[in-house]
This record gives sequence, C-alpha cells and structure tokens, in this order.
Amino acid sequence: MSTMKILVPFDFTKVSKSALDYALNLANYINANIHLMYVLNGSFSTSDSMFLDTIEDVYDHAKTRLEEYLETEIKKLSNFDNVSLHPIVRYGVPGFTLADYANDNQFDFVVSGMRDQHNVIERFLGTTSTILTKLASCPVILIHENTPWMYPKKTIFTIDDTADFDESIQKYIQFNTYFNASTDFIHVRNDKADDALFSKDAVIKELFLKKHPKFTFDIKTIYGGDIVQSIVDYSIFEKADMLVMVHRKRSLLDVFFNRSLSIKTAEGLHLPVMVLEENFVKK
Repeated sequence: MSTMKILVPFDFTKVSKSALDYALNLANYINANIHLMYVLNGSFSTSDSMFLDTIEDVYDHAKTRLEEYLETEIKKLSNFDNVSLHPIVRYGVPGFTLADYANDNQFDFVVSGMRDQHNVIERFLGTTSTILTKLASCPVILIHENTPWMYPKKTIFTIDDTADFDESIQKYIQFNTYFNASTDFIHVRNDKADDALFSKDAVIKELFLKKHPKFTFDIKTIYGGDIVQSIVDYSIFEKADMLVMVHRKRSLLDVFFNRSLSIKTAEGLHLPVMVLEENFVKK
C-alpha cells in the first residue's frame, strides 16, 4: 500500500501542537508522511521590493524555527521514527493557502486544530479550520486543543437529507480499513413525520457496494429539536472516539455567510471530527 500524505497547519500554538500530535499517531497507523505548514500572513506589493531582505529574513526565520521545533520536540519521540516530517513555509491567508496546497498536491487528509473563540475577521471570513472544511477536497479532521489521540474503536457517522453521501461513505470505508471501528450511521430528525426522506437501504447498498465491510455497523434514526445537540449527546452517550460528518456543497455566498452543521457540531464536541466533502454532482 502506498504512503499517504497528511497536511497539518502549524503556528506553534497549543491547538496546532495538539493537531500535530494527533496527526503523528494517525500517520503511524495508516502509513503516512506529514507535511507541516506554517503560513505567514501578509501580501506584498511592488513597492515593498525595497524590503526584500527583510521579507527573506522573515521567511528564513520561520523555516528555521519550524525545523528546530521538529528536531527538538518531535525527533526525540521514538514512537514516530517511521513518520517522515516535511516543514513548509508559505505566505498568504492561512485557510485559502492551505486548502490550495492540499488540493494541488492531492493530500489524503488534513488534520487541523480548531478553537471556540474567534476574532471579528474570523467571524466574517471563517477560521482556518472552517475554510479548510469548505474548500479542501480531501477529508479534514478537526482537533480541539485538549483532544488527545484516541484509537478509533467507535465512530459515529452522521447523515442528513440534503447531502449526497455515497462517495463520502466510500472514503470513510477506506479510512476505516486501518481500524475496523464499530460504526453507527445516524440520521437526526426534528420530526418523525420526515422519516420517509431517509432510506436505510441506500446506506446499506453503499456499504456493500464493493465488498463486505469488515467492521460492525448499525443504522439508526434519532430525534431531537436541536440537531447539533442531539449529535453531541449521542456521541457522548455512545462513548465515541470519532465523529464523521459530510460537508454540504453551497454557493460561494453561502460558504462565507453560513456556518455549516459540521463546524457547529465540532465546536460543541471535543472529539476528533472528520469532515468529508459531499459528492461532486455535475448539473
């Protein structure tokens, strides 16, 4: 099996270190290399050319700092000797720069830290993790700063009525071949009258599309007035190790003026949350 690639946004904060710790453990199990990217904010016009040496110094300092961190803090961890680490420094807006890099270089996963408190700019454009879940084509795993690595033995996969989830299920099956986590596919509804919108047969058909899944699974519908809280409560009650959600595709304006269900849930639940991209459907 070929070596996979994981992209980790990194800025030396506690939350990014938690994401890196999770990525290191994940890489050990799925045979992956890690690309650690530090994005320097800022854009430069031609009038800034007189400061070129200063700009280069900033870049060199950031690259050196990143390499020294890997050398002193990570290399001493013998458990990760088999994981190759690649430091990367780029200029740009973090979320967009990271998403472009992940898509252009066909990464298998992005593991990103996320936090609850946002400044004014982040509330308008979105945090780095929010932008990544909206623009990255590969699965994005969101990690809170206090989320430790947990070998996924129990996973909750949420399904709604509007997302095309078949390709997403296939991506999850591929991920779960490394863990065989017992999986609950849950459909959350506000009203029992809407049950006709959900077909268990469609989920079963997708699970058995290529071959018999090696993990145990169940398919359930749960009811609650607050969908986000219902997912959080169910995950806690079932002692889940990971939550998987499908990100709905939206128009450009919707992307930046609406917070997705996956992000709302991730902020309310300090579990690893894997966000999968909805199927691409040509119109």
